[in-house]
Formats: sequence, C-alpha cells, structure tokens
Amino acid sequence: MKLFFDPSHGIRQRLLLWLMPPLTAIFLVSVASDYRFILSPATDAYDQALLDAALAVSGHLRLEEGRFSLQLSPQADSIIRTDGFDQIYYAVHTKDGGLIAGDPNLEPVEPDHQGPLFYDGVVHGEPIRGVVYVAPSAAGDVTVQVAETTKKRERLRRRVLTALIGPAVLLSLAIVTLVLLAVRAGLGPLTRLREEVEQRSPQDLRPIDLANVPGEVRPLVEALNRLFSVLSESSAAQQRFLADAAHQLRTPLSALQTQLELAILDQDDAQRRARLQQIEEATRRVTHLVHQLLALARSEPAAAGAVSLQRVDLSQIAEQIASSHLDRAITRNIDLGFELKPVQVDGVSWLLHEALANLVDNAIAYAEPGGWVTVRCGLYRGAPFLEVEDNGPGIPPEERDKVLQRFYRLAGSPSGGCGLGLAIVAEIARLHNATVHVEAGSKGQGTRIALRFRAAAAVAAAAAA
Repeated sequence: MKLFFDPSHGIRQRLLLWLMPPLTAIFLVSVASDYRFILSPATDAYDQALLDAALAVSGHLRLEEGRFSLQLSPQADSIIRTDGFDQIYYAVHTKDGGLIAGDPNLEPVEPDHQGPLFYDGVVHGEPIRGVVYVAPSAAGDVTVQVAETTKKRERLRRRVLTALIGPAVLLSLAIVTLVLLAVRAGLGPLTRLREEVEQRSPQDLRPIDLANVPGEVRPLVEALNRLFSVLSESSAAQQRFLADAAHQLRTPLSALQTQLELAILDQDDAQRRARLQQIEEATRRVTHLVHQLLALARSEPAAAGAVSLQRVDLSQIAEQIASSHLDRAITRNIDLGFELKPVQVDGVSWLLHEALANLVDNAIAYAEPGGWVTVRCGLYRGAPFLEVEDNGPGIPPEERDKVLQRFYRLAGSPSGGCGLGLAIVAEIARLHNATVHVEAGSKGQGTRIALRFRAAAAVAAAAAA
C-alpha cells in the first residue's frame, strides 16, 4: 500500500496507480467469465456427443442364454470411432467388472446409478474425457463407457481464448489510452497553472486569475493569492520603510556631518564646545529616529506575523512603563499616575510594551510642566482597553486621523520628535486586531488615546482578583 500513498508521486502517477489495477482486474474477470460462458455450452455439446455414443453402443447389447454380447457391425464400430481430431474408446463391462466388448485399456469407472457420469482420465499417456452409462437389463446392470482424447477440446479452448483475448487486449489498450488522455486533459489546467507561476518573475505578485481554475484546486489557488497579497504588502511595506528611512535620515546625517566638519575647523574652544553640544543633540535625535524606525519595521504585520500570541496582562505592562518613564516625568514636573485593573489579552508583550511606551512618551512630551499624565487599563463595555490621557494642548478633531500617519507632526510640536510614535501604535494595534481612538481628554481638555481590543480576547482577571 505504500506505493499508492507515496508522497513523492505526482497526481498523474497516483491516478494511474489507482486506475490501472482495477482496470487490470476487470480485464481478467471479464475474460475469465466470457471464457466460461462461451466454453461451457461447447463442452456440454461434446459431453452430449459422448453420451449419445454410449447410448448407441448400449442399443447393440444382446442377452442370449444368460450371457451378454455386443452385436456391433464393423460399419457401426467405424462410425462410433470416427473423429477428425480425437481417438475414441469404448468398453462394455458387467456388474462385476468383466469386459464384454470394447477396449481393454479403458479402465472401469464406478458408475453413478442416478444417471450418466462424466469423468476425466488418462489412456496411453493422453488425457481423456469419458462418460459411464448404466444400461439395466433382466440379467443385471451393464456399464457402457465411451471416452475420447481432448484434442478438439483443447483446440476449442485455444480458439476461444484467442477470440476473447485479442479484442479484450485491444479494448483494454483503448481504455488505457483514453484514461491517459483523460488524465492528461484533466491535469491540463494544473499544468497551465504551473507554467504560469513558473514564468512569473519574483517581483510579480499579482493574484492568479481564478476563471480557468478547476473547482478542486480553487481553494489552493485562493490560498496562494492570499499569500501573494501578504508578500505584496510585505514588499510594499519594506519599500515604504526604506524610502521613509532614507528620507528621514538624510537631513540629520547631513547636518551632523556638517557640524563635525565645522567643529574640526573651529579654533575657538567655546565655539567648538557649542558645536559639540549641537552634535550631541543631533546624535540624540538621529538615535531616537533610528530607534523609532526599527520599532516601526518590527511592528509591521509582515515582520511580526510569525510571532505567536500569548496571554498578556496589560496592568503588568503598565507597571513596567512606570519605572522607565517616571524619572523623565519628574524631571519635567509631570504627575505620572496609573489607574490599573487586571485584564489580559492575546498579544505580543514587547509590542504592547512598545505601543504604551510611545503613548506615554508622547504624553509627557506634549504635557505642560506641572501637568499630569494618566495610564489606564481595564474593561470598557466588556472589552479590554489600554489608554493614556494628558492635560496638554490636545489634538484638533480634524487632525486626529492624520497623527496616526507616518512622519506627520502637528504644528508647534516639540523639537526632537520624528512623527513615528503614533504610527507605531497604529501598526501594533492593527496586528492585535485592536482599534486606536484619539479623543479629547476629560472635560474637553488634553488628549486621550486608547487601544480597544476585541471582547473575545479578554480574560476578566479583575473579577477573579
């Protein structure tokens, strides 16, 4: 059975392996049944001829003075023994096996008193077919045997087999040819599909046309089209990332190089120190930009799609953010507070950590000194959420969708930003099937940015706490 389920076999081989054995079996059964159907009447006719000869011999038996005799003329004997192919034997025996007349080499066979008995035997080393007939008489039963060699029977078998096998072989060859043509025609769409895919360049990620695709492989082609779509999106994301990175890094790197060249040529220590401070600030901005670009690249669905989702407690992520941003908040005289309720989602811990870090970083950057920033998590209408609110200047309603785009910055934004923080948050939210809501803060002041997850992703740990 391993031959039939070998995964290395192609569809064509598998079809032929599954079709040829049944066709061969049908061929053999058909020939055997036809052979028996045709040969049986002919064999019965030959047996009937033997029985007729036995009856003819029994018709010449005579009982005289208690003794049996066979009064068969030479002409009648010649008629009985004449055959164009076989040698004919006959013998007449008494009840106790004594030979009355006929061929002594024809050994007596126990008769069947219910009727004629046909049997197979050997005479002079040749196979024979014979019949034993019981002829009743007043002096007792007499058995009459008539037998013949099997030459004409063998000749008949050969002719029947020849007549059957020849057309059957031709018919089988025709069927096999039709099967091969049918398999080839049936696999034609697959062959054309393979050729179409092989002829494509690595950059051609257009979906395959489903118009001429067979229904059996349509789900496979649809899956391939989805894969092409993902690959196309991934390729486009890479191209966007490279373009954005090149655009954003070109200016600060050029400025950094210019400052370094001027610092080298500057002979005044005070001016050199001032330029070094500018170089340090430019380096910090470039470092921040590179960090944001890498975070954006890692948050792309194509890059993060292979990461497995696990149960993540949003309150624990918020507590981790406190330790990394508390010093900065204190430096800027910002009240960084937390209102946390245990709630879990299916997600990637480091990505959610990155999203919340960007939200808190933006809130601290935009909040006025002496202001406040609050981080919250819990359940909202039965679904988990994670949000950051500040009492800063806020975001105009017409700008709230734009701030989620890459490199978009509001007018009057603090220096040092690159417009990627909220874009990273949007990408991470999309990866977690969450939505980003940019709203005004409490009492219409400041900004509240919330990530709201699907209700099915939540585990209401707060209820169990």
